[in-house]
Amino acid sequence: MWLKQPGKYRGHKTMFVLLALMVTFKGAECQSEDPPVVPVRVNAEAGSLVTLSVLFSVADDAVVKWSMDSLTVATWTLGSNVPADVAGAHSDVLRLEMDGSLSLVDVPLNYSQNYTVVFTKSGVADAQAVFELKVYERPVGYPECSVHATVSNDLQYRCQWPGSYPRPSLAFPSVSNGSVTAGVLNLTLAPSEGLDWKTIVCRAQHPLLEASCNVTARQPVEFLPRVGAAVDPDGRIAVTIECLSDAVPDAMVTWLRAGQAVSSSNQHQISANTTQLTVRHFNISEFIREDFSCICSNPLGNKGRTTRLLGPSISDSSLLPNQEGTAVTLTWEVPPLSLVTGFDVQMRGPALDETLQRSGEFRSIQVKPGSARSAGVLHLDPKSTYHFRVIPTAGRMAGEPSTQNRIGPGDGLSGAAIAGIAAGIPCGILALLISTALIYLSVSHCRRSGQPRYPVSRAVEKAVASQPDSALPDYNKLHAPSELSLAVPKFVPPPPVRTATTV
Repeated sequence: MWLKQPGKYRGHKTMFVLLALMVTFKGAECQSEDPPVVPVRVNAEAGSLVTLSVLFSVADDAVVKWSMDSLTVATWTLGSNVPADVAGAHSDVLRLEMDGSLSLVDVPLNYSQNYTVVFTKSGVADAQAVFELKVYERPVGYPECSVHATVSNDLQYRCQWPGSYPRPSLAFPSVSNGSVTAGVLNLTLAPSEGLDWKTIVCRAQHPLLEASCNVTARQPVEFLPRVGAAVDPDGRIAVTIECLSDAVPDAMVTWLRAGQAVSSSNQHQISANTTQLTVRHFNISEFIREDFSCICSNPLGNKGRTTRLLGPSISDSSLLPNQEGTAVTLTWEVPPLSLVTGFDVQMRGPALDETLQRSGEFRSIQVKPGSARSAGVLHLDPKSTYHFRVIPTAGRMAGEPSTQNRIGPGDGLSGAAIAGIAAGIPCGILALLISTALIYLSVSHCRRSGQPRYPVSRAVEKAVASQPDSALPDYNKLHAPSELSLAVPKFVPPPPVRTATTV
């Protein structure tokens, strides 16, 4: 922009000064006709390069002087071979450019000052401009919103944006602004149904940028407890029950055993966030004969579950061989509430010694921890037959073995195939009886509805054959032809028919 110089000039020359502001982030402009000169506002980020740029239209031999407030920090004659004179205390930050502009390198926060530049030249009125430089520290990341439960079971909404100078302005536009302490905005509200799943927005404003965040409070939702078991160094079985419900703020968990409240003790341990209960005992029967209950609650509501633990068990198992038949992978599943500290993988096959082979017993080939759900077996003979099973354990207690899984040549029917055939035999017999009865009824019906034929016995057949041939009467001679009647056709006897009688 062009600023007309006020006042009277020496001679008849009219001079103009071009002021240009160049910074890394924002530019600013101003116009002034009469003193005092209006400062040009400049916002800059700490650590950036800031240039307060000016241009004097007749800069030859002009003297430029820069001041911070009332302290002169740099002077120089434009076009001179003599280096600019920069105050030693500011020489690491300030740098005078060839056109008289002032640059601030890695500008610190404490360089937020008013900077005045004055151009002086013989025969020309002095020209000046003022820059108001504000150096800010950019906030770290983005605003953070959260909600917490207070001791009085209220909801405390919080908004903060740390790591900035000056501290940003924070507000909850949809509700009361709350109170700001040390750059953190806090708002406490009594719990109500209207706050469940309601999103609260916080808006943050900083001279360098603006941003927002939000948080939604909600009551606990339905959940399923998770159970784990292990053996501690003392040989006791440690059972851990976890009740974790998705809720905001986080739900606190209350524990009960057989209807009685549980607190941390030598036998019971509750985690710091209350979501886990660990019970220790040498006898597993202490766990599976009682009910454990957990209640997850926050200011907006609660959800609870009651759990009865199960002994070691396996719900399903399968076997997957490789293509060559020399290796298999066993997999199994465990019911969610079953207490298992380990698995005993057993095999029956050629690798067993002769005694075990004759008795058909299994032997243990691998021991797996309670977290395992698979096991691999190598170096099998593809021409031999093997049987595998897995036994779950909880400490010294063993559960029921899994179903047996077989691999080997097709030299017999599997247990499942035999069971299928055994179940199908009665059905096949019943179907055969029904079919036979239907055929019998059909034949009987046909005999009753049709003309029966009886085959001739051999004696009757001989008697008929021994009789002499007798001439059949000539029916043409019985009735004389009449003139008034039509001609009667000649009778043609049918061929003899042989009959048979069934005895």
